[in-house]
Amino acid sequence: MTTKLKRSLGFGAAYAASTGLVVSGTAMVSLGNGFGTGGLAFAIPAFIGLIIITMVAISYGELASMLPGGGMVGEYTLPALGRLMAIIAVLGGYLVLVSADGGTQLLVAGESFESLTGFPAAAFSFLLLAILLTLNISGVDIFARVQIPVVFGMMGILAVMGVSGVLGFTASTPVNNPVLNTDWSTLASMGAVAIWLYIGMEFVAPLAEEVKKPWKTIPMAMIIGVCTIFIVDVLFGWGATRYADLAEMASSSIPHVVGATAIFGAAGGLIMTIVTILASFSTGNSYLAAIPRMLYGLANEGLLPKWLAQVSRRTRVPWAGMLVTAGCMASVLLYSTFADGGIDLILNLISIACTTWLLSYIIAQIDVIVLRRRYPAARRPFKTPFYPVPQVLGIASCVYLIAFIVPDMEQRLVVWGSAAVIIAAIALFAVIWLKRNRLPLFTPTDLVHTQSNIIVRSEGLGDGYEEIVDARDASAAANTATSADPADVEGTR
Repeated sequence: MTTKLKRSLGFGAAYAASTGLVVSGTAMVSLGNGFGTGGLAFAIPAFIGLIIITMVAISYGELASMLPGGGMVGEYTLPALGRLMAIIAVLGGYLVLVSADGGTQLLVAGESFESLTGFPAAAFSFLLLAILLTLNISGVDIFARVQIPVVFGMMGILAVMGVSGVLGFTASTPVNNPVLNTDWSTLASMGAVAIWLYIGMEFVAPLAEEVKKPWKTIPMAMIIGVCTIFIVDVLFGWGATRYADLAEMASSSIPHVVGATAIFGAAGGLIMTIVTILASFSTGNSYLAAIPRMLYGLANEGLLPKWLAQVSRRTRVPWAGMLVTAGCMASVLLYSTFADGGIDLILNLISIACTTWLLSYIIAQIDVIVLRRRYPAARRPFKTPFYPVPQVLGIASCVYLIAFIVPDMEQRLVVWGSAAVIIAAIALFAVIWLKRNRLPLFTPTDLVHTQSNIIVRSEGLGDGYEEIVDARDASAAANTATSADPADVEGTR
């Protein structure tokens, strides 16, 4: 009997998974830099960023309700755009990301810990990675028990600091900072900074096979998650701008620590440094929870080596994918430890990874449009309101963010070119793999078949959801007849 993932996570764990990557060290740097550069007026682009990311979130919500599988965007893309694009969406959007950003986040944690204790940064970073890997291999329940208090603790500390600064519950002396610390054109160009406050909210979707009522819980976790992040971030930014030197915040590499120190003195800086370590821990935990499930989902569809679908019989987690994910993170840690001046390259890699990540967002939103047209009668427990406006605006916003991924045009060309080379390499691997296994590149799989694969390998979804596997249903049969080659469907079994 095939070992199945364990369906045991409730809303709290889903919320923690959705916000665990978002509240990261680099996101807090963006937060501090944004309010330092723009003043309190940075709340305007932050709100616009919230609207954009909510459009993306509801697209993921609809897709997760139709196809509640661990493969996430890979399985969403199979019945929409075919196998080649499914592989590109997962490997290009997420494996590149975890390789670049995952190791960097742990490096930030190590350097923060060294500044507090003198303990070597590299040793702490590798120790933290080992702890995270052990926790995740121990079971998804362990992940939840750790992630929930860490995320809620970080959010609580940021909120308390912000409220204290706004209401003056501190011994520090307020300064007279302008509400708008820059010109309106500069503020208008800060959308790319603002969006990083929320990006990554979809990391709950790969846990769909372990979340109770995923069609309801996942969309709710993403939407509530980004809304609470907006509130907490604006509170902290508002409090910081009442006490901090905005020029110092704008120029600092740790602007969130500068803001916290301005509000509560040295104690505030110490607390924020600890929060930074927790944020890196939370980010690494999210990576080791989400990425292995994506690899597991693709491997179950025959799009990656079958051993990546292996699940531990004792803890019921995709341990093989976890080892691969941890290896990607460790490779960046090794490079940064032994290479002189490696951090500049790592930061450049993050920009490249974010470009491919946004490409994956675009693919997901195209999936919604294609599946709506191809399967209009398919069951969608969560449906995008005002379709297709959110998808069209979401795609346009992602294209804009890619176009202005970094301020300098020369550096943009380097980022775009590097991202194109990476995507081309992944596409080449995908073509070779699919041809070797005699699978078509662009022919979409049948939606009912893809849903059936998820349901067969998952624990019960309940509420009659399993009824969607019945291909004799009149609407499903009618849609299937116009959407997929029967030989192709059979070939995926």
